[in-house]
Amino acid sequence: MRLLFIGDVMAEPGLRAVSLHLPDIRDRYDLVIANGENAARGKGLDKRSYRLLREAGVDLISLGNHAWDHKEVYELLEKEPVVRALNYPPGTPGKGFWRLEAGESLLFVQVMGRIFMDPLDDPFRALDALLEREKADYVLVEVHAEATSEKMALAHYLDGRVSAVLGTHTHVPTLDATRLPKGTLYQTDVGMTGTYQSIIGGEIETFLARFLTGRPQPFRAAEGKARLHATELVLEGGRPLSISPYVWEEP
Repeated sequence: MRLLFIGDVMAEPGLRAVSLHLPDIRDRYDLVIANGENAARGKGLDKRSYRLLREAGVDLISLGNHAWDHKEVYELLEKEPVVRALNYPPGTPGKGFWRLEAGESLLFVQVMGRIFMDPLDDPFRALDALLEREKADYVLVEVHAEATSEKMALAHYLDGRVSAVLGTHTHVPTLDATRLPKGTLYQTDVGMTGTYQSIIGGEIETFLARFLTGRPQPFRAAEGKARLHATELVLEGGRPLSISPYVWEEP
């Protein structure tokens, strides 16, 4: 199984990158998953951004801390292949995991970190409970978290029990794609799909004003040349084989 995971799709440049490039390479992969929590104008997922990602060839979309920024997401979570974090409290709409089939089965699950983030339920114990009751040929865990240490801790906690652990949220790609001692593939952060002529995808002027004045500023997503950041996984015979970053930049 060849899988492409696309990092945080940020606003119009991110949607443009996926729409322009993914159709050209889609036939290389059995499955494509994307984090779309910033796809709708930089915050949240709406029906339009969902449709554009799916039409480009994305099989499953994950969310994050901006999951609830658009009311339309409630209908998407109910009817479509959209996943929110597993470790929200019981009763939260939607699912924290999804099963995909492509000759072999893949269980995808997202958890949210708690350091510098909203205080959700324990992601370690939430994953323990899920892995006890759900089985698949491969398991991919997305950790949507701020702290590098928390992502690494979760990866080592899961080492040997899941196929891969990929980090999202910081919008900064890391060059640490590796195999952990017990075989799990890992990367701290896949990076942002959007414009890097920005401050983590936001307009430079308004972000700078926050730091220079110490006062709140209106959020505006940046415009500029799009870049797609993703991670390729190769899984075969029930084992994770390889991990490699993938980058494409708009001409």
